[in-house]
Amino acid sequence: MNNPITKTVYRLMSAYANRDKRYKTNTRIELATYNDYPDAVSNNAKRGIELNNAVNNKCATSVGKIRAQQLANKRNISVDTIQRMYAYLSRAEEFYNENDNKACGTISFLLWGGLAGKRWAASKLKELDLFNE
Repeated sequence: MNNPITKTVYRLMSAYANRDKRYKTNTRIELATYNDYPDAVSNNAKRGIELNNAVNNKCATSVGKIRAQQLANKRNISVDTIQRMYAYLSRAEEFYNENDNKACGTISFLLWGGLAGKRWAASKLKELDLFNE
């Protein structure tokens, strides 16, 4: 480890590990993740991906597109992600129009799991006693 860049990177990573809440005495603590969301959530994400491809992938942020891939593939998501899902879907619901398959608001909403995603996220947060409306 004589390379000064390697030393700097290692020092920065160690400093981060000491501040990160997921670490305790330099031992990584695994966070709870869930993939028990209903098929409707995955299907909405898949539909959002299809609709977005139909409009040349112009809708949604990279975060929304990544979220859609996670949901479509039934990947585990963290509690923090569930909280962000609920927050986003609560804000974006006003732009959702099930009759307009080309509207970016509709596509983005579906990418995050749509109405089924919002219901599941609220339910999961209540189950975990983390629901703050």
